[in-house]
Order: sequence, then structure tokens, then C-alpha cells
Amino acid sequence: MIDQATELRKLVLRSMRERSAIAGPQPRLMVLGGGKGGVGVTTLAVNLSVGLAEQGARVVIVDADLYRSDVAVLCGVTEKESVVDVFVARRDIHEVLQRGPAGIQVVPGLWAPGEQADCSETAQERLLRQFRTLGPHADLVVLDVGSGSSAFVRRFCSAADDVLLVTTPDSISVMDTYARIKSSMTGIGKTTLSLIVNQCSDPVQAADVHRRIDQSCHRFLGMRVLLLGQLPEDPHVRSAAGEAVPFVLGAPTSPAARGVQRMAAQLWGSLQETLSKIA
Repeated sequence: MIDQATELRKLVLRSMRERSAIAGPQPRLMVLGGGKGGVGVTTLAVNLSVGLAEQGARVVIVDADLYRSDVAVLCGVTEKESVVDVFVARRDIHEVLQRGPAGIQVVPGLWAPGEQADCSETAQERLLRQFRTLGPHADLVVLDVGSGSSAFVRRFCSAADDVLLVTTPDSISVMDTYARIKSSMTGIGKTTLSLIVNQCSDPVQAADVHRRIDQSCHRFLGMRVLLLGQLPEDPHVRSAAGEAVPFVLGAPTSPAARGVQRMAAQLWGSLQETLSKIA
């Protein structure tokens, strides 16, 4: 009975904190995903988060890939509680945050063997409410959803302010990216949809990939896709991952790091404009 009473008090306190925090400013929600695995979604989510923090943004990165949980590893963070604890209301999001590189805060993903995430609509809404409570502490919540196309992913894309899709110039990757937009992102309203072309040889190639995806989306879905930037193939990316250090910190002058820094500066500039209009 004592344990039950303790858990009930915790739930009441979390609910009170949640209602109080939602009343204040809310962080911008940015979702990163890909049309297929292996295109570098998590690597880019982590490094963009660090790049934005270096620009001055207060960033929380959430590992919401229900099939793989690599964010904590790439950030050099020891996995304890995870996003699943927030889904099932064992913890609120403030209790699972961990300090990551460059001052970002990390919510680890599905890490416990055999653990199952509750992906019901109620759980999804709970997590979105928890994101809103981060306003006093974060300007931006970066959500890594991996390459899935479930109802869970569609819900968070529709709730996001920005969706960044990662692709490569490979024809299959391009087709999978279009298919991902068609299945998960139609009807997302005012959400800004942007493309990052990874492992790309030059700007001309990136522009061609963007043109093909944007034209198909405009013609068949009535949507427009922006081009955020490109990243070259760079050996520093793999070596930094092996050392559990974001490459923007481990090799800040490398070509890939320069590309991330440019995208982070563009995103932060846009976010500051938005914040100034709200203030």
C-alpha cells in the first residue's frame, strides 16, 4: 500500500508540473527521419543537435526510433531510463534527461531487452505534452524517428514544426524517400519539410536529387520540399562514431562537420526569427 501511495503521489506531482509548464513557452519540434535504414539519420540527428548547441540553441534530442536506439551510444551517454519510461508514465521527461556533448540533453531510446513501447494514441499524446513542458529549458526538441513509417511516426511528423528527411543519391534511397513522404507526411499542414542529401559528391548532385523528389511531391502530392543541405562521404564520420564522439566535435574542420555547421547555422537563424516574433 505504501508503494501504491508513493506512485500515486508521483503521478499527481508529474501532472501538476506538466500543466504548469505547458502554460509557458514551448520548444520547437524537429523530426528527423529517412526513407530507409543506413542513410545516416541518427548520426545527423546527433551532430545537428550538437551543431545547434554550438550556435547557442538549447537542444534536447530524443531517440524515438522504436527499432534501434543508437543516440545514447553516439553521445557517449550511459543508458538508464529511456523514452519508454515516459510513454508508460513511469517517469516524466525531466527525470530521464541526461547531459550529452556540447551541453545538449539526451533522452535515450528503447534499450531494455524485451521492453515494448506503448504506441497507443494516449501514449503519443502523453509524450507530446511532455515535449511541451520543456519550453523553460529548451529552444528545440530534436526527434530521431529512424526509417519507420508507422502511425507513431506519422503522428509526430504531423505535430512537428519541421521535418528533415535524410536521403542519399542512390536511386533506391530516393524512391524510398518519396514513398516515405507519401505514406507519412501527406496532410501535415504547415510543417516545413526539408531534405538533407548525405554521402553526396557535390552540390550539383544534391540539387538533382532534390529536384526529382520535389517535383514528384509537387505533382502527385501537392507538397513542396526544401533543400537544407548536403554532406560528402567523409572518413571522419565513421571514426568519430567508433569513439562515441560526434564528428562536429571530434573533427570540427572536416568536410562533413563543415556541412553540418552550415545547416545548423541556417536552422538556428530561422529559429531565432521565429522566437523573436513570439517574444
